[in-house]
Amino acid sequence: MNGLTSKAPNSANMRGAILLLVCLSLATAPRQQAQSAGNGVTHLRVTGQVVLPGVTRLGMNLGGQNYYDSGQMLKNLLYRNPGFEAMSYRTIFHCQSGGQARCVDTWGANFPVDFWDGAHYEVLVGAAAGRHGTVTAAAPVAGGYGFALDSSGPAISQDDWIEVDKQIPGDPTAGWWPSVKGGGTLEAERADLPPGTPGKQALRMEAAAPGATAQVNSYFDTTDGQTFVRLRGRYRLSFRAKALSGAKTLHVDVGRLAGGLHPYLNKDVPLTTAWANYDEEFTANESDLPAGSVQVSLNATGSSLLLDDVSLEQTGGDAANHTIFRDEVVNALKQLHPGVLRSMQSYQGLGSTVDNMLADRLAMQRSAYHTWYDRVEDIPIGIPDFLELCQEIGAEPWIVAPTAMSLDEAKELAEFLAGGAETHGGAIRLARGRREPWTQAFRTIHIELGNEPWNNSFAGEAIEEPTAYGRRANAVFTAIRGAAGRDAGRFDLVVGAQAAWAGRNAAILAAAPQANSLAIAPYLMSGITQWGNDDQLYGPLLAQPEQMSREGIVEAAVASASGRQLAVYEVNMGTVENSTPQDVLDRFIPSEAAGLAITGHMLRMMRDHGIRDQMFFTLAQNQFRRPDGKIARMWGAVVAMGANERRRPQFVAESLANRVIRGNLMHIDVSGENPTHDQPPGNDNVHLNGVHEIDSYAFQDGNWHGLIIFNYGLHQSRRISIEAPGLSSNSSVKLSKISTSPGDTNEDTVKVQVQEEPMHGTDLVLAPCSMAVLEWGN
Repeated sequence: MNGLTSKAPNSANMRGAILLLVCLSLATAPRQQAQSAGNGVTHLRVTGQVVLPGVTRLGMNLGGQNYYDSGQMLKNLLYRNPGFEAMSYRTIFHCQSGGQARCVDTWGANFPVDFWDGAHYEVLVGAAAGRHGTVTAAAPVAGGYGFALDSSGPAISQDDWIEVDKQIPGDPTAGWWPSVKGGGTLEAERADLPPGTPGKQALRMEAAAPGATAQVNSYFDTTDGQTFVRLRGRYRLSFRAKALSGAKTLHVDVGRLAGGLHPYLNKDVPLTTAWANYDEEFTANESDLPAGSVQVSLNATGSSLLLDDVSLEQTGGDAANHTIFRDEVVNALKQLHPGVLRSMQSYQGLGSTVDNMLADRLAMQRSAYHTWYDRVEDIPIGIPDFLELCQEIGAEPWIVAPTAMSLDEAKELAEFLAGGAETHGGAIRLARGRREPWTQAFRTIHIELGNEPWNNSFAGEAIEEPTAYGRRANAVFTAIRGAAGRDAGRFDLVVGAQAAWAGRNAAILAAAPQANSLAIAPYLMSGITQWGNDDQLYGPLLAQPEQMSREGIVEAAVASASGRQLAVYEVNMGTVENSTPQDVLDRFIPSEAAGLAITGHMLRMMRDHGIRDQMFFTLAQNQFRRPDGKIARMWGAVVAMGANERRRPQFVAESLANRVIRGNLMHIDVSGENPTHDQPPGNDNVHLNGVHEIDSYAFQDGNWHGLIIFNYGLHQSRRISIEAPGLSSNSSVKLSKISTSPGDTNEDTVKVQVQEEPMHGTDLVLAPCSMAVLEWGN
């Protein structure tokens, strides 16, 4: 699907801390009777038995950069195409018919005639695997898209999978909003470039004639009704330019298009006739203000000039943040403290080459793969920048590599990560001042081949047939291991699978013996049809993780993994089906109950199935338009980073759990009252007898201990008695409570928040729909 560090208290006077998420039900109809008495005590005894050694904190998908909502993650607010670079396109086609010099695919009909003429091709999987050459002609044909290929090599057979890639120069204003008047022009300049620039193109603005204008605008923070980036402090607009003729000036303008505000910057900048760097600074102090986009204009009127490498960044931020990511993003990720951070950039990165993903950010090309369009306007976030972010926040990197990458590219990626000093990647690493290879910076580097290779929503990047995908993955992974040398064991090489179709997994794994892990995405609540009261709306959601673990798709995926590691590359609410009223979606998808259910889902998969690496989807994205046109408040874990700092309950619950996920996961004996109830048939086909209302997880790291407890019941508070090493009635415990209702959200105002109060002893009371986190020891 498309698509934050807190430390434990360390005071000598505080032996433990407990945090509690609480939501009181507003149900209007009685829930089915719990199957044990309501006045007893549930006794939890933490034992010395290790369930899972060396656990990993719950992880996060980073998501892709954008210019309009919480996806504005980078310091350079003009990141879409700051170097006016060209485009590369690389697409995978499935030959439904072939021959010595032809391939006909059913997916590519949206490409225009001649789009692929002169492109390079290589057969990835099939009878002609390894054959490569040139596309001599390409055009739509009956039932699909046809390629004429040079005639050398084995004949193309039906069911061969072929990648076709092409560099497409020009189009320098992609990612900008261009405007010309009076004969002005905007064109790509590929000969006269700034000295030392890593890029291949600049922008030529021709407007020296009387009345001529050539202008490019950029807009950000453009989602209607909300502000995600407030300009506060000093900012610097930087660019490289060279005057050619005419007035030799560039007019620059920066302002918020809201509430009659005056521009922050509005001036003519005189240019020299040699390339030079220009910095224009201004101050902004935005607080509460009407929502409106920020416009940045670069205008040549009466001048002809060259322009390149534009940025708009805040000055005077956190000096310790050396990443390309905004301070607010880094701080959010540190608050979440994910164990693994996954980079899957969808339309921006999956069609890229490894060379492009390792390039300097001002030299990166726009890249695409999709069969549904033939132009893309945004450059991806590079692998080196992603790795620097992971190191900054203490998370293992999970790199989604393009499925179509060549075996030489696979070797290049491995050499970059493992430190081949003579490689292209090694040169980048040394230039950035690193003294050790990336494989020494992390316990594990995860590399997944492609994103959802079974999903035709990613047509052009996917190899949908499981054996063919497994064979290609095995070839790529063999190349990676061979190039990594002694550091090959640092890589976790991952194949992607479909959670709802475990039957394909065995075929993938049989064809990919080099794969370490099989990754699935077991989303919750694909649709809801009942919402008359809280029992109908939230009851199935809170029961679904246990059903999926006990007799559902997670259990099936474990069986299909056949001894390989099972990972979760994405998990979230998946509520995009059925016709559900907007107000119900708004109090369901980003609700506190959803936060508890998803975090509990991940912890249950850790304990019951040994799944260490799990990632929520995703950090950023304010909303998603469902197929029925309604708005779903997903997939992001935050409402915003910087403008209002609101975190969704999914973020709050995961960050609380991550405070105590470390060391080994320990077994807990449960005695006394262990309340259960029968969940009747409900939303998303959830129907399970004996749903446990109390669930708990214990962690130990030397003399340090942590404990997480859930009360999934919607009606009754539960008394909990805890027996654990190092915990006694003399312990001073801190208790934190969050929220008052399972439907509470943080979308408009913060309702899911921490309220703290002291607690003593080893007993506590869990309110309905609640989560408690306890830690003690050194």
